[in-house]
Amino acid sequence: MRHASQHPAKQFPGTNRSGASVRSGMLFGARARAVWGLALSGALLTAACSTSSSGAEPSPSGQGSSFPPSSSSAAASSSAPASATASGSVDSGLDPLTGLPRTTPAAATRPALGVKVDNVKGAWPQAGLNQADVVFVIPVEGGLTRLLAVFQSHDAPLVGPVRSARPVDADLLNLFGHTYFAFSGGSATDLAPITGNPAITPMWWDVTPSLFTTRTDHAVPHQVFGSSSTLYAGGEARKPVTTPPAPLFSYSATTPAGAPTATSITAKYNAATSTWHWDGKQYLRTQDGNADKLMDGSQVSASNVVVMSVSVHNTAAVDSHGAPVPVPVMVGTGAAWVFRDGVMVKGIWTRANATSTMKLLTSSGDTITLEPGRTWVEILPNSHTPQVS
Repeated sequence: MRHASQHPAKQFPGTNRSGASVRSGMLFGARARAVWGLALSGALLTAACSTSSSGAEPSPSGQGSSFPPSSSSAAASSSAPASATASGSVDSGLDPLTGLPRTTPAAATRPALGVKVDNVKGAWPQAGLNQADVVFVIPVEGGLTRLLAVFQSHDAPLVGPVRSARPVDADLLNLFGHTYFAFSGGSATDLAPITGNPAITPMWWDVTPSLFTTRTDHAVPHQVFGSSSTLYAGGEARKPVTTPPAPLFSYSATTPAGAPTATSITAKYNAATSTWHWDGKQYLRTQDGNADKLMDGSQVSASNVVVMSVSVHNTAAVDSHGAPVPVPVMVGTGAAWVFRDGVMVKGIWTRANATSTMKLLTSSGDTITLEPGRTWVEILPNSHTPQVS
């Protein structure tokens, strides 16, 4: 049995349904939720003419600590035939967040969809993670982790459990251009960077439960799930977007020459442990020593695993047990380990500000390329380093 600890708290409408906390300063009351629910339900019926207004520009998170790279491995970028679309833009025929040939026609003209997914005892088994293009593992209060799953190239009929947002989500979602974002709720502090960001269309269960479903096989507060098709419809009703995200990573099918073998990677957080094992074709994930199996029986897998070393600041907010709420700093620079094809390339990640792209670079400044496919990103506090063998 998985043994990551969590302290359930009584849930109220409009509260932050975090695994270990319920914080004050809620954004919406029952009357506001009812109004929003009716408004969005109506908007879903008139999606073609629906619009939304923009909020204030998000503020950068600040600069992270610097980490010098210790090794390098050069790799060439892949290329693919490009064709012009009716609008005149160039369509490579590849999914931007995997580098694989597109198989879902709708993905040519839709934005990314982010879903906040719980990752503690009670949330397992999860659903839909093997349909996500990119998944971020994010440190949260109590030394535990929560996931931000980003969909674009494929649909997931069921994804979850859906949980509450955190301020760092805005910094991560900015990497994907305009993004639809589904989550269960959050405090005013949690939601301010999200609801005030014109590049994010928020959808949360506390306000529009019709976009989500609840299940009886997962106990409260892990009972909320969604589907990508319904969430995309909700996002389109709020803010029609027909521009896919720009590529987050560079891809190449060629394994980096001279890169050391690495078939086991462990990212240890204060109260949670992620381990990835290369099976000769893909990386398979274990969580706290147990195979990370989804509701459909499959084990969580990925073509690439990226470990980012980041500084983490505690905010003034605390959870219901007095633990400070942390915020990973996703701008600046830090050490990075990229695992693909059973090998490791070490370098740095760098990002100038909260609205700029992120780069993975070798010590010589070359771009680190990933294997075309799905990628998991472990956002690891810089007080820890990954264990590799």
